[in-house]
Amino acid sequence: MRNALGFFAIFALIVAALMLGIGVLAPNLLPSTEDRGQFVFLIILVTMISTGIFSGSRARLGLALRQGVIWIGIFLLLVTLFAFRQDFSFIGKKVMGELSPSRPQSVPDRGQTSTNGSAVAIRKASDGHFWAEGSVNTTHIRFMVDTGASKVALTLSDARRAGYKKEDLRFVVPVNTASGQVFAAPIQIETLSIGGLGVRNVDALVLAKGLDTSLLGMSYLGRLSRFEASRDQLILRR
Repeated sequence: MRNALGFFAIFALIVAALMLGIGVLAPNLLPSTEDRGQFVFLIILVTMISTGIFSGSRARLGLALRQGVIWIGIFLLLVTLFAFRQDFSFIGKKVMGELSPSRPQSVPDRGQTSTNGSAVAIRKASDGHFWAEGSVNTTHIRFMVDTGASKVALTLSDARRAGYKKEDLRFVVPVNTASGQVFAAPIQIETLSIGGLGVRNVDALVLAKGLDTSLLGMSYLGRLSRFEASRDQLILRR
């Protein structure tokens, strides 16, 4: 018990010295006021774990010191991860964007340094198109972005999954497709969302044939404040 308390006291002094050194040499690494509660909890957790290991050790002092060095290294690693957590989050989002181009990624709005959910970016796929994962009335739908389409267009299978029954649809709107003229059914989507950018009461068409994938057209895109296309990505802004 005394050994455990002794090691706890030594470790606490080392941590205090490290915190003082970081505060003097690199104050920006320390967490902000609102994050200090989490940071203190992290220190307490590491201290309790290390104390348990030290108290269970009956080996000579050299082994205990080596263990102390290891735990100090772990502590410094955790401090680094905590300090740069936003950068790691940004890197993670960039990696996910490359692995899944159709998955919208939140990006900072104009003049902002952090994301607030008002702008998303979509990476261009290898086929040269922009594909967007979205939801129609809470049902997941994968769209191909088509700025030449005046309205959002759903395949019949996607429309069924979103809750629209074929027997309730009236295919009366003539539409020209690559395979010729077909008739589409007009609907109004209660909520269409791409990466959290939700738009209500979106005019759309349902095509029973002539459409291989659902299209994200101007009846949604035109309701946003703006959208910007570059060579590699499409940015949508609320």
